Amino acid sequence: MPAGCSQPVYDWFMNHRVLLRISRRRRSKLGDFRSGGHYRVPEISVNHNLNVYSFLITLLHEMAHAEVYLAGGRRETPHGRRWKEAYRRIAAPFLADGLLPEAVRLAFSAYMKNPGASSTVNVPLAEALAQFDPPRNGTLISALEPNALFGLPDGRRFVKGEKLRKRYRCLCLTNKRTYLFSPLAEIIPLNEQNYTA
Repeated sequence: MPAGCSQPVYDWFMNHRVLLRISRRRRSKLGDFRSGGHYRVPEISVNHNLNVYSFLITLLHEMAHAEVYLAGGRRETPHGRRWKEAYRRIAAPFLADGLLPEAVRLAFSAYMKNPGASSTVNVPLAEALAQFDPPRNGTLISALEPNALFGLPDGRRFVKGEKLRKRYRCLCLTNKRTYLFSPLAEIIPLNEQNYTA
């Protein structure tokens, strides 16, 4: 946890019957909330490999899910109005000056005006958080030229296409389908000629 941020989180867990589990790295998600059931306590999990600021923001996101669920919101939309209200309320103390690096605080504050299902989809926030990640082994798709070829670890090959509003439209050469990639997606550049149709 970032310095100065532990106490509000500790207080929240002391007032809510929810388990916190630090999880192994998962490719598909940074964290999650599980409601438990008749015999199990609700549980939040957050990936262990996140930098302290990504960890905090992911944890707050999941705490909002838990709070809505515990308040009787079992049938609420997962990222609907009640969740957004809970997330804003839980996040408010962390937006004070001095707790977070200024770039993270400003991006997180802007994101909290209308928080979404994932902080990684919000490019300004994801970029601010990525500054505190360890050095990457891969290349970001945003660093490639248009029509450049790239691959993924699963062996699929793609051509980088145009940037839409937030994401790059890319053609998969393996199955001829179109996929959208976040500018922060890590890819494997292929040292071949650019693709021409």
